[in-house]
Amino acid sequence: MGELFMYCTDELADISFAQAFSLLMELFISKAKEFLTISEQEISAFVDKFLDTIPDALKIKLKAV
Repeated sequence: MGELFMYCTDELADISFAQAFSLLMELFISKAKEFLTISEQEISAFVDKFLDTIPDALKIKLKAV
């Protein structure tokens, strides 16, 4: 498990935190569309509510891009 973590952190060092977060959000949205039976509007509303609840320090980092 430790080797996997080291591999992932080495790979992520090449992209910014905001890029990594964006990729994770895109993956989440893609899988939500694939597996959930809710509309795209409902998914967007859920993502917006999620983003509204993240800590301010994180929001600042994400807006810096």
